[in-house]
Amino acid sequence: MTRALDLHPPVGSHARRLNRLIDHIEAHLADDLCLDKLAELAAFSPFHLHRLFRAWTGETLRDFVRRRRLETAGNRLRYDCALSIGELAHSCGFASAETFARAFRQHFGQTPSSWRQQGGPGSSALPTGMVMAPGAVTLRRLPGRDLLYWRQQGSYAEVADPLWARFQPWVAALGLAGQPLLGMGLDDPAVTPAQHCRYDACVELPPAWQEQAGLRPCRKHLAGGWHACLAFEGEASALGSAWAWLTTHWLPHSGFMAGSSPFFEAYEAGAVRGQGGRLRAALCMPVQPLAR
Repeated sequence: MTRALDLHPPVGSHARRLNRLIDHIEAHLADDLCLDKLAELAAFSPFHLHRLFRAWTGETLRDFVRRRRLETAGNRLRYDCALSIGELAHSCGFASAETFARAFRQHFGQTPSSWRQQGGPGSSALPTGMVMAPGAVTLRRLPGRDLLYWRQQGSYAEVADPLWARFQPWVAALGLAGQPLLGMGLDDPAVTPAQHCRYDACVELPPAWQEQAGLRPCRKHLAGGWHACLAFEGEASALGSAWAWLTTHWLPHSGFMAGSSPFFEAYEAGAVRGQGGRLRAALCMPVQPLAR
C-alpha cells in the first residue's frame, strides 16, 4: 500500500522552514531583518541560511527583503492614499523618506509620488470571455481559517494548474477532499517579476483537525475580516485580468482601500481546480474603509 507515502507533501524540512521564514518577513517588514536574526529564527547558521535561501528562491536574503519592502510599498502607494510617503517608508522598513525615495526610483524607475499619481501599473479593461453579472462585487465579513498549503514560485499562468494537479490528490489522501479550496497569489504580477511570484494552493481545515504523526505539512492561518468578493466565471487565463479589474476599476470608486492580508480565490467544497476549462470562484480582496 502506498497511501502512507502519498500523505507526505513533496517538500522537506528546509522548505517548510524557509516558507515560514518568508511569511515572517512579509509580516515584519518594518523590523530589523538582518541575516543573523533571521538565521536564529529559522534555526540555521547564517552561512547555511544564506546558501539555502539563494538556492531556494534564486536571490539572496538581503535582495529578497529589499525587493519585498519596495514592492509592498508600491502596492500600498496604489491602495492607501491616506498614508504619507514618510509613514509608508517607515512602515516598510526604510530609515527615512529620502532613503526610500532613492531606492524606489532605482527599483521602479520613477518617484513614489509619480507612482501614486499614476496609480502604478495595471489595466482596468474588462477581460474577454469573463461573465460579470450586475452587482458581481459583494462585501462579506469572512471568518478566519486554518489552511494547509503547497507553494510554487514562478509565473501564475505556468505554475498554478500543475500545482493544483499535484495538490488535490494529496488533499484527497488526507481525507479533506470535501473541504473548500483557496488559491492565493502572494505577489502582484504587475509589480513583481513573474519569476519571483509565489502561488499557494490551499485547503481549508475543518475545526479541531489533527495532523498525523510525522506528517508536518505547511500550515498557516488566514485572518478573517471584511472582503470585497468578485463572482468570477471564465477561463483560468482571465483570472489576472479579473483581479486587475477589481483593484483598478472597482476599488478606487468603492470608498474602501485594500487591506494587508492576502488576496485569494475561493472555490466551493468539492471543486476541481487545475484541469483547464472554465472556472467558478469568488475573488476575495481584504478591504477597510477609507479614512475620512
